[in-house]
Amino acid sequence: MNRKKGNRQDIKIYIFVFLFSIVFLVVGNSIASSHKTNLTIPDYESELENQVFAKVVKVDSVAPNPDDSSTDILRFTATIAAGKQKGASVQATQYVYKNNDTMPVAVKANDNVVLASLSTNGTTEWAFENYNRIGQIAVLVFVFAAFVLILGGWKGMSTILSLTFTCLSLFYVYIPFLIAGYNIYAATVIICIYIIGISFIFTGGVNQKSLAAAVGCAGGVVFSGVIYRYMEAVMKLTGYYNDETSRLFQIFGQGSLNLKGVVFAMVTIGALGGTMDVAMSIASSLDEIRTERAVTKYDLIRSGLNIGKDIMGTMANTLILAYIGSSLVMVLIYGVSNYPLFQLLNKEEIIIEMLQSLIGSLGMLFTIPFTTVVSSILFTARKEEAEPLPCRHKQQTGMKRPGGYRQ
Repeated sequence: MNRKKGNRQDIKIYIFVFLFSIVFLVVGNSIASSHKTNLTIPDYESELENQVFAKVVKVDSVAPNPDDSSTDILRFTATIAAGKQKGASVQATQYVYKNNDTMPVAVKANDNVVLASLSTNGTTEWAFENYNRIGQIAVLVFVFAAFVLILGGWKGMSTILSLTFTCLSLFYVYIPFLIAGYNIYAATVIICIYIIGISFIFTGGVNQKSLAAAVGCAGGVVFSGVIYRYMEAVMKLTGYYNDETSRLFQIFGQGSLNLKGVVFAMVTIGALGGTMDVAMSIASSLDEIRTERAVTKYDLIRSGLNIGKDIMGTMANTLILAYIGSSLVMVLIYGVSNYPLFQLLNKEEIIIEMLQSLIGSLGMLFTIPFTTVVSSILFTARKEEAEPLPCRHKQQTGMKRPGGYRQ
């Protein structure tokens, strides 16, 4: 009876969190959308509005380009797959580069492509822009979701919901807030709190384990943010360090977007994933230990720290390898350059990548003892108050006879 009551209570909480997330997304996006900003979009970006999805019907011809011997001119027929002109048949052109693996290969029948329209002298010409790869990504997402559901069951469904709301909150609320010019530090704190809350409620339920993991994760993220702000000040970082930040500066203009805040958000949100994983691992393990046998607060602390020793090696490698993998092109460029090592290590681009790796790892390491202490306090608080003193009975195996023999 109590179990059924608990299940009904959990369902009510999940429904409440689900509805709250919907309201958070709708209201957050509305607030961000109501604050219009005048952005300077470069000319090469404005062509994005004239692009459509299409499917290649057939290749009509391939001929050498008279103006450039390194390319061929490929003309093909395609059917527009979406938009106002859906179903229309158009003639398009692709410039195919010879012996150049960095450029798209020649199209063939049934390929899904992106076409760009160019209007000249009152006529519209269509040109190949790129391949449409969204379908392949959708299939991969479906396979991922299927694996999660098969392996996780109901927990897998909760995981998918959590991941969905996390992605929606970032792209539907957080990014619009930054574009609208709101304070990037406040927006980052709010989105981190939201992600921590829904993630642990959906995946762990509403219980002491989830609370301990959430508090421990929040402690690790705060620690990472504080460390970065300190390093930013002492290292005199500007946030203006690569081509992407240069484009942001060009679009938003001087002063309208805090580039230092952008790097702070990168470090903080990057550390969030690792700290969530560590916090739940510690809290879940200690919760299992305390349900199996009677333990004291100090027993849990000792167990949590021992578990943390096994976690920290692999998790530190995970974070550092993830950052190196994502910036491998930059590492290769500088690896073949003639920069002296001391100059290379002082470039802000390299410094920020190193800070992301090191501060993310520090946040994860801090999460281990912090979550351990929080878990030990929460898991033993009521037990120590309510648990009566154990009765010590002398177990007698028999009565002693006067002659000294046991019966």
